[in-house]
Amino acid sequence: MTQTQHRLINYLKEYCYGKSNAISKDRLASYFNITTRELRELKRDIVINNSIPIGSTKSGYFYAASDLEIMNFRNEHLSRLTSHKKMMDAYEIMIAQKDQLQMI
Repeated sequence: MTQTQHRLINYLKEYCYGKSNAISKDRLASYFNITTRELRELKRDIVINNSIPIGSTKSGYFYAASDLEIMNFRNEHLSRLTSHKKMMDAYEIMIAQKDQLQMI
């Protein structure tokens, strides 16, 4: 784990514990002198590779204070995954229909 990842985890755990204490992505990125894209990548790596419960909502980033908050992250990602799958399926149908029209 990088030094920035450690600092981010410690900061969120101390100052942004629980959804009600979320900090905006812009403010957090500015504090760590990184871009919001780098912040998203840090969060993703921390969660996936270290099982640290950092989440984000429209109100900002925070360290999960409960299992319920963790499950809310999971459900949000599942919803996004389902939506992305529907888009992929729609594109595949478009290609299949185009191919069928060209055969006629």
